[in-house]
Amino acid sequence: MSEHKPARYDVFRRRAERLIDSPHRMQKLLRQAARKLTSRGGEGLLEARDELQTAISLLTAWLKRDYTDVSTKTLISLVAAVLYFVVPIDVIPDFLLGWGFIDDMAVIAYSFSQIREEITRYSEWAQTEVSNHPD
Repeated sequence: MSEHKPARYDVFRRRAERLIDSPHRMQKLLRQAARKLTSRGGEGLLEARDELQTAISLLTAWLKRDYTDVSTKTLISLVAAVLYFVVPIDVIPDFLLGWGFIDDMAVIAYSFSQIREEITRYSEWAQTEVSNHPD
């Protein structure tokens, strides 16, 4: 678990604080993140893929009001991590394949280390939802 705050994390946290009040912009961000995660650009994030998918899933469920048992702190942390992942120019630009995702992984690990309990609670809820509503 990463307890050391990554460089420029606070910049993305402040952007996230403003973004959670805009459902339209949040949906756009989540679509961009999902596309990037499934594209070749997400290949360098194998270690953080599950965390990003969980973040996208939780934020999507929150936007739909399917899941509301989440704190503002957790929402902001997740949005900051997703923003950092989506923005191509950060501390180490993503176009430097192999190296460009190191800082993204650090931000994702840091964010999740701050909100682990709520992520576990959401994951348990999501598993129950899948069990209760199989497609």
